[in-house]
Amino acid sequence: MEFKNIQGDKAYITQAWNKVFTGRSHDNWQGLRRQRIELKKYGKLASTSSDLKEINRILVRDTIRKRGPIARSEIARMTGLTPPTVSIIVNDMLSSCIVREVGRGVSTGGRRPILLELNPQAGFVLAVRIQRGEIVTALLDLTGNVLGHQLIRRDTSIPEKVAEAIRQSMDLLIVTAKVKPERVLYCGVALPGLINSNDGMVVQAPNLAWENVPFADILREAFRGIPVHIENISNAAALGEQTYGSSQGCANLIYLNLSVGIGAGIIIDNRVYGGALGYAGEIGHIAVVLEAGPRCDCGRYGCFEALCGVRAVLSRIKDCIRDEALLEMGFQKDRLTISDVINTRLSELPEVREVLGDTGRTIGLVIGNMLNLFNSEMVILGGELSRAGDTLFGTLCEQAKRTSLAEVGERVRIVRSSMQEDPALMGAYTLALEHIFACAEWEYQHA
Repeated sequence: MEFKNIQGDKAYITQAWNKVFTGRSHDNWQGLRRQRIELKKYGKLASTSSDLKEINRILVRDTIRKRGPIARSEIARMTGLTPPTVSIIVNDMLSSCIVREVGRGVSTGGRRPILLELNPQAGFVLAVRIQRGEIVTALLDLTGNVLGHQLIRRDTSIPEKVAEAIRQSMDLLIVTAKVKPERVLYCGVALPGLINSNDGMVVQAPNLAWENVPFADILREAFRGIPVHIENISNAAALGEQTYGSSQGCANLIYLNLSVGIGAGIIIDNRVYGGALGYAGEIGHIAVVLEAGPRCDCGRYGCFEALCGVRAVLSRIKDCIRDEALLEMGFQKDRLTISDVINTRLSELPEVREVLGDTGRTIGLVIGNMLNLFNSEMVILGGELSRAGDTLFGTLCEQAKRTSLAEVGERVRIVRSSMQEDPALMGAYTLALEHIFACAEWEYQHA
């Protein structure tokens, strides 16, 4: 069962990958996602010795990553590779500090085996989340430990200036964490809008005022060669929730981002659903008012986002509260934020409760329709409005159950995100990891 005999047999490669990535569903899913990347890359090329060595190396490294601490003999058993092949690969990874020895395991009759695990410090990832007026960056190691993060509030309408701000932030995080710059292997970016991840293109992002921006290339140039993967913010958040949040093991879920913009990340059978062009989930731009609705940033009228986005909700609240009432509570209307409304006594004012209840009904209506379409097991709410309290959340859940079919609505769980780390940021990190672990060799010298 050695790869050297398969002569590019895709079925065999699939079988070997499946042997490694069995177990928890989200572990298996990430393994299979990398499998698809590798099959595409090697399906027609895996007949040469160098190609097969690369596949073997990826298999061994990912087995150690997912199953470590693990002995060499167990790696051989799980991958189907011969013990000598495993030893050659492991010794090479030990010399380059990609894996490390961490003591001895239990004896099965002979000497106690030496256990191996991935070295978290073998490489690092820069994860980035971009939203209107805000950039969040974080530096993480290969096992998800956050070494440092930074919140930058600035104008985000000029892509080149955004890229420069991210580069400066990365330089600061590297120095603070005492990390060698060449060990930053990848950058994952989550941002709103229509994203072509394959080309690294932001096709349209109304909330950023971007159109046809080759942002991955712009950022890569600013980084002096570090590879970049960009993804829609809701898709990234859905992946982050499934990997690190309350939906671990959930194969069918919807992540609904209720922020300045509104979008949905949809996972079906453990795969992010992108549709024909990768633009699926732009739920903020479905029409919920057919005539005389408010104008949306996309240029149309009556969009879900134009009614239930943070700016729209805040505007309605400002319109319904008297200036005198705000002043009595210590607020000024022109400086009022959605956080002020959510986290203070303002949320208990009857007129504010009415706005939040009406918003909850509209959101619940959309969720109910999505449940009828996708029959998801779980809906996770993220973004500022997800923290708006029981008036909005309770109304939302009731309306979703009323709108969806009884057989669907009674079985679904609607929850607010409970992740301590930013879901979209961790999703961007996870996507970057997938690219890193799909490469047999890690290049430590950037262009």
